[in-house]
Amino acid sequence: MDTATEPRAWLVRGSKNYAFDSWMLENSLTAVDFHEVGDLSAAKDLPAMRALLSPAMPDKSEKAVGNYAAQLNAFANRMSVGDIVVLPLKNVGRLAFGVVTGAYKYLPGTGVLNHVRAVEWKRPDVARTAINQDLLYSLGAFSTVVQISRNDAAYRLAKVLNGAETDPGARAGVSLVAPKAGDVVDADEAIASNGQDIIRYSRDRILTVIKEQFAGHALQDLVAEILRAEGMTCKVPPKGADGGIDIIAGSGVLGISAPTIIVQVKSQPSRVGSEVLDQLGGVVGQHQADHGLLVALGGLTAQAQGKVDAQRLRVAVWDAEELVDRLLKHYEVLPDAIKEIIPLRRAWVIDESTTS
Repeated sequence: MDTATEPRAWLVRGSKNYAFDSWMLENSLTAVDFHEVGDLSAAKDLPAMRALLSPAMPDKSEKAVGNYAAQLNAFANRMSVGDIVVLPLKNVGRLAFGVVTGAYKYLPGTGVLNHVRAVEWKRPDVARTAINQDLLYSLGAFSTVVQISRNDAAYRLAKVLNGAETDPGARAGVSLVAPKAGDVVDADEAIASNGQDIIRYSRDRILTVIKEQFAGHALQDLVAEILRAEGMTCKVPPKGADGGIDIIAGSGVLGISAPTIIVQVKSQPSRVGSEVLDQLGGVVGQHQADHGLLVALGGLTAQAQGKVDAQRLRVAVWDAEELVDRLLKHYEVLPDAIKEIIPLRRAWVIDESTTS
């Protein structure tokens, strides 16, 4: 395989202010938030970028200036038209995939990110569950700009960019590099790392355990325990032909008091289409239940999400991020059997996303 001719893949985080995520998607841009630095066009290489940044960052150490210079040089000079860009959407826990279509430009003004490149955002709603753990580790780097190259990353991310529902893994013959602490910058020593997003990494690890240990019908047992922790009485029908019902949940001792909920659980990492929602809506009406709940680890297709938005009070959806939120909220009261499979421990960490 000739990897030299393949497009490279980049993580570009944009800004700590996640409101700019939507701004980048709506304006077909990838951008970085270094507002203290003016137009980078004159800095054509790393030494020139460092010379440009030093006077603009008098309070930063030489190491920090070198770190930022490496990232901005990568963004302005090393990133090429045709390369892949991945933007983590922090507010929704998803990933946006795009292709670079233009050279670096300086966008003056306030209320915008000043350093931009044009991008065609081809898939703005990829679930993190679609990406294997090794690449999720790299996509959790705190650096604003990182080239992702380990484990055949560019090939794999290109497959997802072009419509693959799940990460295909590395091709045969590509050597794999196991991630280790402090090694989130892949294959490029010039781009320094500010560390790893421990919170995001932990959530991704929890999701990986759920995918591996609660595959298939086992996921409905986990969902039932979370619903019980939220005060519902749940009945899990026998495995097999369930008629579109994985869990029947209700209030009261008998579980038949309002609200009653028909739950369908989809454990696959690929997105669920609108036909599943139609089926669930039909089952809810047939059983005269109050609501339907669809638990879909891979999230929904755009068409399916549109249907949910149109009848939000009738059918609710838990994607992977919502499932993790509820697991963490009720973890202390979940059965020991669940805790043995997903062993968690509380720890206080510095929130690096709010520090400079």
